[in-house]
Amino acid sequence: MMDKVEKFQIVFNNPTATYFAGETVYGYGWIVVKEAMYVQSICLEAIGEAKVEWMTSSDIQASDEEVFNHTTVLPIKGQSKKGEKQIDDEGFLHAGSHYFPFEFTLPQKLPSSFKGKHGRLRYYVRMTVYSHGVFSQGGPHTERTSKFAVIGALDLNNEPDASLPVENDTFEAVGSWCCMAGTVTAILRLDRKGYILKEAIPVWAEIKNLSARRIAHTTVSLVQNVTYYSYRGRFSESTVLVTVHKGSVAPRGKQTWNRELLSIPTVPPSHLRGCKIIDIQYSIELCIKPAGLARRIKLPVDILIGTLPLKDPQHKVTCHPLLAPDGDDTSTFPFPFFSDSTSDQVFLSDMSFHNMVPTAPPWEDDDEIP
Repeated sequence: MMDKVEKFQIVFNNPTATYFAGETVYGYGWIVVKEAMYVQSICLEAIGEAKVEWMTSSDIQASDEEVFNHTTVLPIKGQSKKGEKQIDDEGFLHAGSHYFPFEFTLPQKLPSSFKGKHGRLRYYVRMTVYSHGVFSQGGPHTERTSKFAVIGALDLNNEPDASLPVENDTFEAVGSWCCMAGTVTAILRLDRKGYILKEAIPVWAEIKNLSARRIAHTTVSLVQNVTYYSYRGRFSESTVLVTVHKGSVAPRGKQTWNRELLSIPTVPPSHLRGCKIIDIQYSIELCIKPAGLARRIKLPVDILIGTLPLKDPQHKVTCHPLLAPDGDDTSTFPFPFFSDSTSDQVFLSDMSFHNMVPTAPPWEDDDEIP
């Protein structure tokens, strides 16, 4: 059958092949045949599946889950060379191009696409053309697959603590076990717990260096915390998505983060609800690095990242001052303003283009579909 097919391609109505949960996906299969052929049926499958796998000291932990499945048989509108009636239920495809449109609606509570080091959740469409013969996996057929991405919905208005402020503080000794240099106190505070994609988070923090050792630098980072589940255990990993740096703090000195802005890239919403084997959480983490041989001091606060903002008028969405108001141009990176003080200079690091697009884009060639 393959020797008669010159081209077989699946085309989506959205050029980026990215859809929101609850949206209808439109597309068509494009088949170019070199010579006339009969087709018994064309089957379309839209599948969403999650898989996790990691290695322990004794074995390999793995699990999988299907989160979405839509299967349908597409109508065949082929005709004979002379316009004769089709033979039985088979379709006659003349030489040239043929288009087979399809559509399906994604459920409202579908989880987002995701790809991590030890697991992923992906969506794809598979179109199978069966020639006349046995309608089964073993019969004559040819198939194509094409991936698409889904952005799940998380309404912050349904999260009871999304509008509440969050805060954390610490009081820790600085130095090695044989030479303590003193203590450092720190407090990290956010106006609220819930934010949406591409929003800028105003960060307030205060670090008091009560030690005799200089603090080399401080950072505030957006951290993605992922937990994978199998039938016999779980595994967690953390990834730093965006980091903002500040300068040093002298001994007996103080440093203040006065609502510096930390922009949220395009990432899956918190929780990844609808998937039982992958859970995603986010946190803002203040990190203090003393000079010399001393461990870093880390101070985290948990946050929620959603897709629908809070309706309370006092919780307005904060956009970065250098980011376009519509937020559509993901090719321009938002950078915070620089302060006048050299020690308090703010700059971004660990930020690249892939942080601004879905974590599981449908155009990744290295992720083969079995």
